[in-house]
Amino acid sequence: MFHFGKRRYLFTSSRRSDKGILATVLGALALAACIGVISAVMKAGGNANSHLGAVGLVSCLFGVAGLVVGIISLVEKDTYRFFPRFGFALSLLTILMWGGILYAGFILA
Repeated sequence: MFHFGKRRYLFTSSRRSDKGILATVLGALALAACIGVISAVMKAGGNANSHLGAVGLVSCLFGVAGLVVGIISLVEKDTYRFFPRFGFALSLLTILMWGGILYAGFILA
């Protein structure tokens, strides 16, 4: 049996970030609701009722909450960074999508 180099073990005290997982879940819910509202409005031909507006508002609030929790979890020490970064990215994408929709609505109106 050939060994190329030494076996290297990495012992770390890092743990998974529960707040990072929460940020990912919030970001995923916000993005799913955003995509759902956009597709429902497009199917309705642009004539949306107030229920879709409420879902859109909740989606935007989830996105903001995901951003805040993501930033808090990125500051934590000795945690893995995948879930905080992923949750932050999903939430930021959702907020940017809603910002783009609002911007386009003001420009086209």
